[in-house]
Amino acid sequence: MSSIGTHGQVMTPMDSLYASDSLNFSKRVILKPIQWWQHFSYSSEHMNCQFERSCSNFMVEAIQKRGLFRGVVIGTDRVLRCNPAARRYHAQTPNARIQYDGRLVEPVDWVSQENPAKSPALAVSLSIMPGLGRAYAGHSYDGFLSFIFVAAFGNNAYQHSLAGNKNRMAINVSLMSLFWAADLYGAYRTAKTSAPNHQHP
Repeated sequence: MSSIGTHGQVMTPMDSLYASDSLNFSKRVILKPIQWWQHFSYSSEHMNCQFERSCSNFMVEAIQKRGLFRGVVIGTDRVLRCNPAARRYHAQTPNARIQYDGRLVEPVDWVSQENPAKSPALAVSLSIMPGLGRAYAGHSYDGFLSFIFVAAFGNNAYQHSLAGNKNRMAINVSLMSLFWAADLYGAYRTAKTSAPNHQHP
């Protein structure tokens, strides 16, 4: 929930975190765009996230718990999954919870299934083609978005390489790599949380 500060500015969870001394310099640099985004999104009720915690708060928590690189990858995976198919996919997860206000409860510390319906190793292997591992694990919409983002940033990097724009090429290669890493993680996570296979006698 957001609140209004003394000067009429929307206050967000990132404001409180930034006011503390718990962040080192690198985390402050990475988390600053999230603070900007929260000031924008929290100012409109039409931009409420369908998840609890919201995607921005989820990424912050992931960075705090898992470290900078892993946290950003985990948070990027959540952003990819926050799409029109999220509610349907959430309902397929064993022990799925929905908050009183209709938001989908999904903590950073997800619980894997002992006998998942899909093979995590195969899902990760298939993700050499971005999105294919997610599709195999049953989340084809997530896989489609992963493919679009990786392909788009990859194409941009290639075009900037041809034009000799090394800095822009490097930025797009970095973003392509981030979304690809998130796709690999997402394929593994989706397979590990898929409804268990039940052995019949």
